[in-house]
Amino acid sequence: MDLGYLPVRLSTLKPSIQLGFNLYLQLPHKTIKYIASVDDIEIIQIENLKLKKVRKLFIDDTEENKYQEYIDRCLNTTMSDDSLSTDKKAEVVVGASEASAERIMTDPHSQKSYDSAQNTAGQLINVLSQNDEILKGIFDHKLDEESDNQEARMHKHAVNVSSLCISFGEFLKLPKETIEQLGVAGLFHDVAFGQLEQNVKDLFFKPIESTSSEELIAYKEHPKLGGEILQDKEFASKEVINFILTHEERQGGNGFPNKISKLDLAQEALALSCFYDQQVTCFNLDRKEVLKELAISQLGNFELTTINKFKEFIIKVGLKS
Repeated sequence: MDLGYLPVRLSTLKPSIQLGFNLYLQLPHKTIKYIASVDDIEIIQIENLKLKKVRKLFIDDTEENKYQEYIDRCLNTTMSDDSLSTDKKAEVVVGASEASAERIMTDPHSQKSYDSAQNTAGQLINVLSQNDEILKGIFDHKLDEESDNQEARMHKHAVNVSSLCISFGEFLKLPKETIEQLGVAGLFHDVAFGQLEQNVKDLFFKPIESTSSEELIAYKEHPKLGGEILQDKEFASKEVINFILTHEERQGGNGFPNKISKLDLAQEALALSCFYDQQVTCFNLDRKEVLKELAISQLGNFELTTINKFKEFIIKVGLKS
């Protein structure tokens, strides 16, 4: 792709809403303007692109803020449209959020990626507070078979965790600022994945108990590596970095990388959300079975009261099956 252009997912584009930025199509040897900023993309254009297996279009990188404003308009329009099903609403939310997760994984060091995470967390907080069914719609949204790979699963995992810990944080009545930080940390928690060799990436899809001692040592480095990506960045919140560093920690020093012995409630909320969705999204386990085993496999790793509240929350929002 030519320098100066940024990819945008087709799934983030909604018909009948003026773009406000030029949209480009990449051909084998050149990039052409596909839709002008004063126009909108039509449903027939979206369908034709899907038929041709086009998943991404491009914008001029100087128009990124206009694209973000467009996403906000799409989300607001979608959420206020009573004729749309929860699945359709969730599809728009997922498209915008996974695009942000992909950007974070691809370019984790930049302020633009961090700003994107903050925008996405804010959008998730907004839409999840408007509709209790959206969280289930996000989890129920399936990856296309042709695009189901490790990277896509990690993008989905990031969005699921961010959404889950935002909603669970609200259920626990955590402070608003903490919930915002959890939303960003959920998107960033496994950011080290994109920087690792393939043999280590494979471990994110392999239960810890089935790893060798050498593999376990390599896997246990990822929270530290993720924290290091942001630790020298003035734009990054210290609280978000701390959440990244502690998302694999457990009560009593049973986690990693630092074997801290005590987690606060917000740290538990993120760690539980990460654990639950890794089982579901990365290991392909049944949600009902994960919930059933939670109090058994994680007893001692989290406070029993937090586990019980998490189970109560999962049942309330319909993620038990």
